[in-house]
Amino acid sequence: MGPEVHSAMVAIHNVLRWVVVLAALAAIIGSWHGVFTRREWTGGDRLRTVAYVASMHVQLLLGIILYANSPIVRVAFDDPGAAMGERGIRFFFVEHIFLMIIAVVVVQLGSILAKKADEPFRKHRRAAICFTLGLVLVFAGTPWFRPLFPGL
Repeated sequence: MGPEVHSAMVAIHNVLRWVVVLAALAAIIGSWHGVFTRREWTGGDRLRTVAYVASMHVQLLLGIILYANSPIVRVAFDDPGAAMGERGIRFFFVEHIFLMIIAVVVVQLGSILAKKADEPFRKHRRAAICFTLGLVLVFAGTPWFRPLFPGL
């Protein structure tokens, strides 16, 4: 992958981060609202869940492609010991991908557990807990030391 393609994919990955955050907030707010009001699980709840899970999966797929083609990761694989001593390199080599994979698993698990629950309250509670934890993991794994809106 050439540097231009890699830069374009990083830009898309950065924009999709905001899609994930918006989908997460919609799903989390809807789930917690369902917990507190004890309302039925609706088609809107399912749609918000699907949007959150799908955006996470797309972002993960793009992230894995970027990881496999990253010059930073390539440097880290050349000398893992030295890479672990450099915060910026270690972040993309280990921390970012690990936290994001765990976040996707937690959000997917929330979707599965909500779907399998037999009562609306349990659906909402399972989704709310897992979706909130997933977003916390996303925030923990976000490179806040980089521009939030690169290129602007």
